[in-house]
Amino acid sequence: MDEYLPMFLAEGREHLQELNLAVVQIEETPDDQATVDEIFRIAHSLKGMSATMGFANMAALTHEMEDVFELLRQRTTGLPRVAVDVLFQCLDALSAAVESIDETGAENIQPQALIESLRGLVRERTPEQEAERAGLAIPPSDELSALADGRRVIQISARLDEDVSMAAVRAYMVLSVIAGYGETLRCSPTPEDVDTFDGREIDAWVVSERTDTEIQDAVASVPEVAEVQVFEAVPDAALEAPDEVEQEVTAPVPPPVEALATDTPAGEAPEPVAPASAAPAPAPVAEKPKEKATANKQHGGSSTVRVDAERLDQLMHFMGELVLHRTQVEALIQQADVPGLSQAMQNLTRTSHALQSMVMQVRMIPVEAVFLRFPRLVRDLSTKLGKQVDLQLVGKDTELDRTVVDALGDPLVHLVRNSLDHGLEGPEERVAAGKPATGTLEISARHAGGNVIITVADDGRGINARKVAEKAAERGLIDPASVDSIDMARAVELLFTPGFSTAEVTSDISGRGVGMDAVRAAIRGLGGEVIMTSEPGKGTSSQIRLPLTLAIMAALIVEADNRPFAIPLDRIERTVRVADQAVRSVAGRRMLVLSDGVLPIVDASSHYGGPTNPEAEYAVVVRGNGDRFALTVSRMIGQHELVTRPLPPEISDGAALSGAAVLSDGQIALIVDCDAVVDVPVSA
Repeated sequence: MDEYLPMFLAEGREHLQELNLAVVQIEETPDDQATVDEIFRIAHSLKGMSATMGFANMAALTHEMEDVFELLRQRTTGLPRVAVDVLFQCLDALSAAVESIDETGAENIQPQALIESLRGLVRERTPEQEAERAGLAIPPSDELSALADGRRVIQISARLDEDVSMAAVRAYMVLSVIAGYGETLRCSPTPEDVDTFDGREIDAWVVSERTDTEIQDAVASVPEVAEVQVFEAVPDAALEAPDEVEQEVTAPVPPPVEALATDTPAGEAPEPVAPASAAPAPAPVAEKPKEKATANKQHGGSSTVRVDAERLDQLMHFMGELVLHRTQVEALIQQADVPGLSQAMQNLTRTSHALQSMVMQVRMIPVEAVFLRFPRLVRDLSTKLGKQVDLQLVGKDTELDRTVVDALGDPLVHLVRNSLDHGLEGPEERVAAGKPATGTLEISARHAGGNVIITVADDGRGINARKVAEKAAERGLIDPASVDSIDMARAVELLFTPGFSTAEVTSDISGRGVGMDAVRAAIRGLGGEVIMTSEPGKGTSSQIRLPLTLAIMAALIVEADNRPFAIPLDRIERTVRVADQAVRSVAGRRMLVLSDGVLPIVDASSHYGGPTNPEAEYAVVVRGNGDRFALTVSRMIGQHELVTRPLPPEISDGAALSGAAVLSDGQIALIVDCDAVVDVPVSA
């Protein structure tokens, strides 16, 4: 099973995240039948995968969770809060087990205490109910009509992908999903054969009152299922069907097989019912062609392929090398005079641009992968803090580079926790302030040019600039005499100071002085910036601006102290000749006077360790960390697409550099970290 482990881990994490979200949704809207069905589907899949992979404790816990989920089908008022809390504890334990499997190969989960808690939520069954749950209530018989006892029978035929990677696991998942929609009478492969199944065709006959479309969609959602067909069968008619009826059958029907139990003990393969007697096999079950439902994922355009993340990284690496070589060839062509070479280069450039765009799209994933963790987080924290919160997720389909999404989770968690703890008020305080008792927390994402902007906004109390200033004075961060002069912009900047917190009491939610500075550091590490704004009494908004990708960037190449530097193009407002503008000295610091403001001058040469160059010819107006400044350089080389590379920590630490790139002539251009420049003391 080792070769299937990466797929199990990836799908297991997805299932657990989906279950967390679904349980939160069903707690808010208990009559949402679609979500109830989704919970059953996911739980069946997770249990089947765990059992087939040999992780019996995970399968046992998931098996017991299904009993609690069964309560959802029996009541329209949802589950009591204590039941939801226990389910979340189980999901946390399962998540920890998945991570343990990833790190050590072992489950490292002891589910007995949680199983007892789950059993305490469900009424004890009678012996007859236990037997039925174990699948023993289906009598041994070789006639579908007798098994169905006049009830509606559905035949389900599923076909796996031709290149299915683990047929046994997929067959178990299909049969588990089917079991959630009714009573399985017969199936192929049989319960005793499913562990060694290596074919592609899976069939089952089920007593069910659910619609064909519901069952078809559920089975089709199992990974690597290429096609699903659902028929409404009539067992009695099948036994007595004349020849002309049998000729209407359009799908091959497998021979009768042993019955599969509707459910199985946790961590074990399904137990087969006693074999049929030696009586003659019944005739095939006839279908009703007009009621056939079919799902074809292979030709419907909705099929997906899992690709190892390392392969995507390698693909991007080679794409970057291609961009670099293309730039080098473009430079050589300018020196050559070969007929047709320029046109050939244009064709190569056009094709490589298209390939580059396609590679970028392959690496893009929706930011929803990060957003899905927040309904559970907000639910838990708001309960702990005694606050009522309406969480709104906007722009979940906005796409980002996979590496950016992977690194975005922790900074967003910090911002959400701060909004819940410091920003939003309790119900009484909100009502006293003339606000609704329920506060609003919105997390949104949108594209803006070559960037993605993610905003965390609340309608809470806002930032109290004076309180922030007083706390900063207590910690020696500012002179106490300057407290009265601290405005909102300066107060926001103080919040990003390492170790700073306004919390009166340290808790497991906040108050330890680790948060906003970590957010800024993480976002800067991604080449982005964080801007926070607030209005007292109205709320606070934190905006994260990130590049779509970290691997390839458009930049302006400049020269200072005979060294090339690259300034990210999305941070540049404009360029000017210094000689055409007025330069003044304010408080001992050189300032560039422009029509739209007076900006501090940062001499790129001296800022990066070279001699001061007061005769710098150009100034690049740059935006960094919410401020604007003029970076003076001796020469501007031009705009280029660069393949970025990280710098060793001993070079990048404290140097206001975010990486480097190789230019077409072999020189290495250092990439300017525009946010860090304004934090480093500049020359007068």
